[in-house]
Amino acid sequence: MASTEYIIQQTLSLFKKMGIRSVTMDFIAEQLGMSKRTLYELFPNKDDLVKACLTLALNERKQKAQEIISQSEHIIETFILFMQMHINELKQVNPLFLHDLKKYHPEVSCQKTAEFTSTMQENIAKFIDMGKAQNLFRSDVDSKIHAKLIYEQVNIIQNSDIFPPDQYSPSKIFEQATFTFIRGIATEKGLAIIDKYYEKHKND
Repeated sequence: MASTEYIIQQTLSLFKKMGIRSVTMDFIAEQLGMSKRTLYELFPNKDDLVKACLTLALNERKQKAQEIISQSEHIIETFILFMQMHINELKQVNPLFLHDLKKYHPEVSCQKTAEFTSTMQENIAKFIDMGKAQNLFRSDVDSKIHAKLIYEQVNIIQNSDIFPPDQYSPSKIFEQATFTFIRGIATEKGLAIIDKYYEKHKND
């Protein structure tokens, strides 16, 4: 029998690809080659499975963030790689995933969104403080305020009324918004590093 971790990983992939509503418990069991009874023994209802999937997604994000920090040469690179990680995630996720999460699983959405919000804002604030210490970001920048600002930019990007997905690419919007943001808080030293980094990686 497939492990619980494997079931969660594969279900998360299905949710990201197809949205949550269209991926029924019956469909999951069929795709994983297991009985519905076994699936329901592990996850009594779909909310439980959705919650497990979001927990996995958050843990994976935390691990990736730590890997980025350890591998970066400077905080500018950390910030840019963190931005690119989020861009790549947006590219791989069907907009229906977030829509269905909010509409059909509001309690799970509220709980995990709060956790995601806290983690993301803490990371951004930490990156800004590190950049200020390295004289790459301006000393007058309030890290907590700017962490909230960039997080709200993410919320705006995900608002289909403002940016209809058939007209705008979420990853492109996020890239534009974040690039403008990071240049806005950078010192001259920081700007030089940003321009050098983008020149080096623009064709990657």
